[in-house]
Amino acid sequence: MKLKIIACKVFQYELEYCSKSCAEPPDIEFLEIGEHAHPVQLREKLQKKIDEIASASETYDAIALAYGLCGRAVDRLQARREKLVVPRSHDCCGILLGSRKKFEEYFREMPSTPFSSPGYVESGSYFFQDGEMLMGDGYQALVEQYGEDNAKYIYESMHPKLDGILQPVYYIDTPEMSMPGLMRKCMEKAKEEGREFKILEGNLRLITMLLNGPWPDEEFLTLPPGKSIQMTTDWDKIITATD
Repeated sequence: MKLKIIACKVFQYELEYCSKSCAEPPDIEFLEIGEHAHPVQLREKLQKKIDEIASASETYDAIALAYGLCGRAVDRLQARREKLVVPRSHDCCGILLGSRKKFEEYFREMPSTPFSSPGYVESGSYFFQDGEMLMGDGYQALVEQYGEDNAKYIYESMHPKLDGILQPVYYIDTPEMSMPGLMRKCMEKAKEEGREFKILEGNLRLITMLLNGPWPDEEFLTLPPGKSIQMTTDWDKIITATD
């Protein structure tokens, strides 16, 4: 299978590790970490990449996006010549954990909880927090879809008060490629900010499936050419196909 991957650089370690076992190495193109803070701009960049691939002479069996919903960045993306494959995940955390069910287990009550991984620490970002994204273009997207009052309610629901106590940082450590030095740097940063530091076990399952298949509908959206991605309010489905 000839596969084009468009990925956030946060997955660079994981994708490079998993691609070594692919029968045919995928063509991987990375976008910089931090694009999620401006979902509208990220959507434009992703669509531009998809359009460029569609107009090139080289063809692929599919284009796979190593992105979650990411503040609606993938919402309204359209498949062109090649089909698109996208994990059903709210953000990169669920992908790094190997399951959106694991994401739900740890983060459903407070989706804005900061989390980290080798890619974030390596970039100097240390950890990702959903609120950083929603206060930018993502928050405006909520206003446009639900109105100002409802957008504020949604935002406040995702960012409950903690009586002045900073949220802990969850570091995702994947056993096959554990990087103690980067984990230690993140732990020191969390301590510096007065945050509790917790470790979650990462899983390469979804990344391996993204690279090799299969792409079961309950975990991936496979979008035929001409169709667009639409965000849903279904916590499990997350995204669907539309005309």
